Amino acid sequence: MKNKLAPAKPHFSLVLIAILFSSIAAFGQSDQPFSLNTSPLPAPTAPVNDYAGVIDAATKAQLDKRLIDFKKSSGVEIGVAVVKTTGERAIFDYSLAVARGWKIGSKEDDNPSALLFVAIDDRKYFTQVSKDLEDELPDGIVGNLQRQYLVPEFRKQNYTKGISDTIEGYIKRIESVRSGKAQPTASPAGSRSDDGLPSGFFTLFCCLVAGLVIVLIILANRGGGSKSNRDHDRWGGGFGGGGSALPWIIGSGIGSSGGSSSSSDWGSSGSGWGGFGGGGDFGGGGAGGDW
Repeated sequence: MKNKLAPAKPHFSLVLIAILFSSIAAFGQSDQPFSLNTSPLPAPTAPVNDYAGVIDAATKAQLDKRLIDFKKSSGVEIGVAVVKTTGERAIFDYSLAVARGWKIGSKEDDNPSALLFVAIDDRKYFTQVSKDLEDELPDGIVGNLQRQYLVPEFRKQNYTKGISDTIEGYIKRIESVRSGKAQPTASPAGSRSDDGLPSGFFTLFCCLVAGLVIVLIILANRGGGSKSNRDHDRWGGGFGGGGSALPWIIGSGIGSSGGSSSSSDWGSSGSGWGGFGGGGDFGGGGAGGDW
């Protein structure tokens, strides 16, 4: 009786070893280091990928078709990704990894593309813009459009409308610039800055402040030698003869009004969509925030 049971022991040990190695392998796969060039999300199945379940099916189908048609007519590839959370990872890094990992945009030298990324539970959003689309969608414009269309609807939990309106805003902006109806760096009509003032007023205010500073500098330089060493130290080394700081002051005033920045078919859900183009040329352009 003992001899019959003995052969089972090596077989049982082999099973345990196999289970142990499988567990180690699974652990190793789930513990891969984060990379800005590798998407932490699964491969996309359509231009719009909703992992949080906040976009209704009808609107998602419309958005998919809108983005597919826009890619065909303009060459601009736009994707949407909605998740519940990015965990401990900053949304800028997470969305950049998705944009690059999904390779949104063409493989050609000219590959304009963008990714609207939303983390619902984190209440944060960020739009990554490729280098070849930054003329049509500079950081300030992206920020203004998000505050105009996305934030108000998200605060009412109208995620579907906020996303679709924002995407439409991007498309209209790109078409407007390319048709010559809008300048590449112009702000859209009715857009507002972070403090709620119209962006045109905010820009004018910055220019007035810069002009006032320039006048004060000129008056101070005309004062002659009354400036002491202590006065010189207050400016962190002075103005180097009164003129070297002017470009910095003017540039700072203008830059402050620019908005936020950082610096084959795949299934029925994306009918007519052959996947993203294989580009992924994102260098950190875009804008984001929270609601």
